[in-house]
Amino acid sequence: MAAAQEYDAIIIGAGMSGLYQLYRLRKLGLSVRVLEAGTGVGGTWYWNRYPGARFDSESYSYAYSFSKELLEEWDWSEHFAGQPETLRYLNHVADKFDLRRDIQCRSRVAAADYDDKRRSWHITLEDGKSCTARFLITAVGPLSAPTMPTIPGVATFTGHSFHTARWPHEPVSFEGKRVAVIGTGATGVQTIQEVAKTASHLTVFQRTPNWCAPLLNSKITGEEMAKLKAGYPEMFQRCQETFSCFIHTMDPRGTFEVTPEDREAFWEKLYGEPGFGIWQGNFRDMLTDRKANALISDFVARKIR
Repeated sequence: MAAAQEYDAIIIGAGMSGLYQLYRLRKLGLSVRVLEAGTGVGGTWYWNRYPGARFDSESYSYAYSFSKELLEEWDWSEHFAGQPETLRYLNHVADKFDLRRDIQCRSRVAAADYDDKRRSWHITLEDGKSCTARFLITAVGPLSAPTMPTIPGVATFTGHSFHTARWPHEPVSFEGKRVAVIGTGATGVQTIQEVAKTASHLTVFQRTPNWCAPLLNSKITGEEMAKLKAGYPEMFQRCQETFSCFIHTMDPRGTFEVTPEDREAFWEKLYGEPGFGIWQGNFRDMLTDRKANALISDFVARKIR
């Protein structure tokens, strides 16, 4: 058996966090290896190729901020970019900073054991190969392990079936097909809108009805992109200061500190603006006061109806 290769640091996952960790640790002069289960970089944006997949936060605020040159040279085409554009961006980053030479694809980690005496990690891959490192960084994210349905008969179903987190790399046609979608979370909402355009019949199964507001996405003009680039320092500073690291932040007022008329007008304004404003820029007690939450929920439900 070949001896385990030794590194200063091992990173699991070549998504947005994994790529950035590799960049930073290299700058510190460490020897680093990234272990990636897929055939390429991108993480969430590599695996989730389902129809309609896109950012739900503003593209430019989601982008890396560590390189002024990268910020200047990359133009986003939409305020909320689709998966193909985001994956192109991450591949561009991997190429620009020569990250691929330290990334090992098709390498799924099976086990990681810490040796107290050696003060190092021993990482074993599914193919039996191994490596050791003083530092182990898991950059797998919260969305990397899909839950497959355990519905009776699913194993003998002879039609086509797909999990959004393991979508095929080749195009899938729904033209003239009878399609069922299970789930109406953010992913379900995005998928349903696209599948409905071509399927002959679409059935949606949901356990709990969701609240949805329009994304109000649009293309970014050259003039808009120039303004965004000029305002990058202030925007990233704002993201560091806000509650959830988005460009939106909670309104300092409480739901019941304004008149019903002013409250309704404020919600109409938020509803007519793109992105997370109606969630992240709402009254400060929306997420902590049940009565306040019930009022905004009823507002959005009325809009949906």
